[in-house]
Amino acid sequence: MLQGFYETVGRLFSRERIKSTERMIRNAGYNQSAEAFVGFLVIVVGLLSLLAFFLMMNYSVAYSFLVAIFGPALYLPEFVLWAITFIVAVAGVSFSVWILVWVFLLLRIEARKNAVEAALPDFLSLIAANVRSGMTVDQAMWYAAKPEFGILSIEVKGIIKSSFSGEPFEKALDRLSTRFNSKVLERTVLLVKQAMATGGEVAEILEITSEDAREVAIQRKDIASTLLVYVIFLVFASTFGTPFLFSVANKLIVVLGMAFSYLPSGGLGAQVSQMSFIQPSAPVISPGEFQWFSIATIFITCLIASLILGVIQTGSKTQGLKFFPFMLLLSYVVYFVVSSFLESIFASMFI
Repeated sequence: MLQGFYETVGRLFSRERIKSTERMIRNAGYNQSAEAFVGFLVIVVGLLSLLAFFLMMNYSVAYSFLVAIFGPALYLPEFVLWAITFIVAVAGVSFSVWILVWVFLLLRIEARKNAVEAALPDFLSLIAANVRSGMTVDQAMWYAAKPEFGILSIEVKGIIKSSFSGEPFEKALDRLSTRFNSKVLERTVLLVKQAMATGGEVAEILEITSEDAREVAIQRKDIASTLLVYVIFLVFASTFGTPFLFSVANKLIVVLGMAFSYLPSGGLGAQVSQMSFIQPSAPVISPGEFQWFSIATIFITCLIASLILGVIQTGSKTQGLKFFPFMLLLSYVVYFVVSSFLESIFASMFI
C-alpha cells in the first residue's frame, strides 16, 4: 500500500528526472522503483520541513535573522513572517536532504565501481579459461562467479539466472552493464556481444581485455604514488594552513581595532598630515564579520581540496567527498583552538 502511494507521489516529477534517478539507484545496486524512491524522499522532506518550521517559529529564527540584516526597526505582519519561515524551512530541508542522498548514492556508486574494476581482470581470465575448456559464455560466467570476486559475482549470478530462465543473454549482459557505472565493464560487455554476434574468438578477446584492465589499474596506482607529495601539501594547506592564517588575521583585526580605539582623536592624523599617502585608520570590517567569512571560506576550501584529493588518488572527484567531513572537522578544530590560544595571549594587552 505504501509502495503504491510513494509511486503516485513520485509520478508528479518529469520522466527525465525519474530516468536519471533510476539510473543512479541501479548503479548503486538497489532494485527499488525510481518513482517510489522519489516519492519517499518527498514525504520525508515534507515531514522534516514541518518540524523545522515549528522549531524556527518557536525560537523566532527567521525574525532574528531579518532583524540582524535590516535592523531592529523592521516590522513584518505575522502572516508574512510565517510565510518566510515556511519557505526557508522547506528550501533548507530540501537542499540538505538532496545533498545527503546525492552524496550517499555517489559514494556507493563509486565504491561498487572500484570493487568491480578491481575484480574484473581475474574474473575475465577465468571466463576465458572456461570458454577454452568448451563451455558456452553464459556457463563460463556462471562457473567463474566465485565468492572472492564479491559484488561482481553476485550481480553476474543474478543475470545468468535470468538468462537460464529464458531471458536473451545479450539483454542480460546489457542489464549487467547498467548495474555499475564502469566504462571498463561497459566496453567489456560490448566486446563480448560483438564477438558472439560475429563468431570471433571470445576467449582471446576476454584475455586481452583482462590484460588491458590490469594495466590500467597498475597505472592508476603508479600515478597516485607519484602524486603523494601533492596530497600531503593539499591536506596540510587546507586543514592546518588556512584555518591558522584566518585565526591569526581575525585576532589581528581585534588588536588593531582596540589599538585605534585608544588613540586620541586626530592625534595620529596630525602626526602624518605631511605624508598624505599614509592614511591609517581602524579596520573597516568587524571581527565578527571576518569570523563568519573565515568559517565559510574554510568550508569551501575543504570541499574543493577533498574533490581534488579524490581526483589525485582515484581519478574520480566524488571519491574525495568521503574525506570532506574529516577535513572540515579538523580545520574547524584548528581554527578555534588557535583563536582561543591567541585570545589568551592578547587578553591582558588592553586591560
